[in-house]
Amino acid sequence: MPKYGFFESSLSAANAVAAGLEYGQLQACEQGLFWVEYRPADGGRNLLIQRSWEGKTTCLTPADFSVRSGVYEYGGKSWCVAGQQVAFVNAADQQIWLQAGTLHPLQLTQTPDCRYGDLLFDPHFQRILAVQEQATDNPTQPTHRLIAVDSVSGQVTVLASGDDFYASPTLSHDGRRLAWISWDHPHMPWVSTRLNLANINTDGSLTGHRMIAGDSTEEAIQQPRFLQDNALVAITDNSGWWNLYRYLYSEKDIESDLRETGSTGARKRLASKEQRSASKEQRSASERLGSVSAAGVAQPVWSRSNDFGIPQWQLGVSTWDQLDENRWVAGYMQQGEGRLAIGVLAADQHGVTEEKQLASEYHLFRHICCFEGRIYCIASAQDRSPSILDITPNQDDRNSVTVITGGSATELKPSLPRPVSYPVSGETAYGFFYQPERRPGSAGKPPLIVFSHGGPTAATYPVYNPKIQFWTSRGFAVIDLNYRGSSGYGRDYRLRLAGSWGDTDWQDAEAAVDYLAAEGLIDAENVFIRGSSAGGYTTLCALTFSDRFKGGASYYGVSDPLALTRDTHKFESHYLDWLIGDPQKDADLYSQRSPLEHATQIQCPMIFFQGGRDRVVVPQQTEMMVSALKQQNIPVEYHLYPEEQHGFRQSDNQIYSLEAELKFYRRLLT
Repeated sequence: MPKYGFFESSLSAANAVAAGLEYGQLQACEQGLFWVEYRPADGGRNLLIQRSWEGKTTCLTPADFSVRSGVYEYGGKSWCVAGQQVAFVNAADQQIWLQAGTLHPLQLTQTPDCRYGDLLFDPHFQRILAVQEQATDNPTQPTHRLIAVDSVSGQVTVLASGDDFYASPTLSHDGRRLAWISWDHPHMPWVSTRLNLANINTDGSLTGHRMIAGDSTEEAIQQPRFLQDNALVAITDNSGWWNLYRYLYSEKDIESDLRETGSTGARKRLASKEQRSASKEQRSASERLGSVSAAGVAQPVWSRSNDFGIPQWQLGVSTWDQLDENRWVAGYMQQGEGRLAIGVLAADQHGVTEEKQLASEYHLFRHICCFEGRIYCIASAQDRSPSILDITPNQDDRNSVTVITGGSATELKPSLPRPVSYPVSGETAYGFFYQPERRPGSAGKPPLIVFSHGGPTAATYPVYNPKIQFWTSRGFAVIDLNYRGSSGYGRDYRLRLAGSWGDTDWQDAEAAVDYLAAEGLIDAENVFIRGSSAGGYTTLCALTFSDRFKGGASYYGVSDPLALTRDTHKFESHYLDWLIGDPQKDADLYSQRSPLEHATQIQCPMIFFQGGRDRVVVPQQTEMMVSALKQQNIPVEYHLYPEEQHGFRQSDNQIYSLEAELKFYRRLLT
């Protein structure tokens, strides 16, 4: 008789890991469609792929390279098309390299103490704009700047400095203005950022820098982009939801104060009388459309009680784009599920009055870009691998959706996510429940594994995840939590963990178990919890302060939040101030919420997985916790992967971890 948790499955750990191929950093341009492909089976490398408009697909990345930025430790946008070449950040040395076609790349920057990310090509000056991270004497406090790299000489010029963090450089279509996002400690980019705008001088330097938004208000602004009429649009959550706003400025602000600085050639031509005259005509046309107004005025363009943005853990997020003069495309979240829509502007250009849904069989949309009237995006569904889509919108709503790559059907029938909401402490928390298929002869109810996502300001989504199917196909039920503090449910829900991390999150995990048990969906005597990074901390807190769990798995999880404030990297070095409190003034809170200090309260077995080169949660965090549990004779396993960082990339290590975790749970099942 098959027993839940011991079902045979054709989805091996190796197959589950191999199915974890990911796409990212999608861009469409004259040279074709480009994206970065993460392949676990190829040493965890990131490969840059080009698909020509004739349909030929080419991997551009040589065998000894990987396209990956380490800025802010989580990286993100790591390449750009640079004329007839591509510029990319090489993972091994974090330098910018140039590559023409499939020829061997040439190193552009020679700055071994720097890392680069968020690359953008500026064709007017033949340079690459980027965020630069330069090491200092304090290894946890590098300096960040917005810089330009000459694409011939490799000379680095600082454009903006002084803020703690920079992101999202974006050029106006006429090349005369630059916008970007910045923020300072103690804020994180999903709490409060600033939208910056500056004119570009004829020598490429910036002038007339001003804060367009966020300087006097606490709002999280992201993804700025210039429209075809050179008006500036960005996503802000000042309404309580991440919505699209147009940022407008007066004729005085738009008038260029470019100064001649002795530059010649193309730079002088940029400031020519003819171009100034053409730009003035464009501005006049924009004014007639109502797209130019007083400085500092933000005009809502696409308003919904839904989030269009996501937390910027990585650089280069793109959840919207302009399709044409009157239509925009955006992905947004509706109760944790993704939607893709075209928004049609009203006749006066002041807001979206009509929406058309696209690709409704998919439930998450990322890296959205438009080119020549077509929409490209990376989309995820519930029953297949991620896809890169080519969507041709038609007036009759019969939109053509073509899968360019990905979208492979699953070998076995997947367990589909069921949205759940449940009460906790007078509020509501959310998640997605995966129920294993009952097999003939199986009796009782399935054991449960609680998944806690990382971040903690992040989210989980109802899309095909082979590692969840690895568990459900063996007879485990899974609840994938979007505990209070997750994104996709508005600003208030996203900021719910302020001051309450290590309390609210694990209570939501406990309440989810109680809810599912009351519904008769699980075996409440066999419940496990797992999580990585911040999710590992939630896991440890749940095992420390709750008695609902039989065992747990921590992947590079935080065990001592106070130590984390001393050891972690710059990007998150004040995150704990917001999540828990000031390390000095609120030391008691840190003590109360430290699994390490209360390790004697953990009475169930645990398994730990840790990367030896992790700079976010350093190995000592995990090793102290393992030692504390061993001292009280709690069964504990510890698996250290010396070459892994924060998040495992080697397929062999991922396979081994899944198999070890499965054996661990099965030993505990009764």
